[in-house]
Amino acid sequence: MLPRIFIHAALAGFVCIAFVGCSPAHPGVWDLPKVESHIAQKMELSEIKLQPAGTSAYTGTGKAAEGESFKIEVTQDPANKSLSWKYEGDRGTIGDEKYEFVQ
Repeated sequence: MLPRIFIHAALAGFVCIAFVGCSPAHPGVWDLPKVESHIAQKMELSEIKLQPAGTSAYTGTGKAAEGESFKIEVTQDPANKSLSWKYEGDRGTIGDEKYEFVQ
């Protein structure tokens, strides 16, 4: 009787982990609104509009409060749990940034 209880408990734990998952979402799996929000905050943008550009990638534009417009390219790497983006402003600002999720 006792071994049967342990088997059921182990099976229930496995099913729970399979459905719920064991770790929180990381940048490698963020959806479009979360990616836009993160980049807008980091770049201090008043506007951002991205669209899918292949698997785990986005392209689009953003605008800073002082008026500079940016072209933005975003790549997510689920294996390395990272989010990176490159940007180029219409006033000459360029950048390449990366965010790595740490558990």
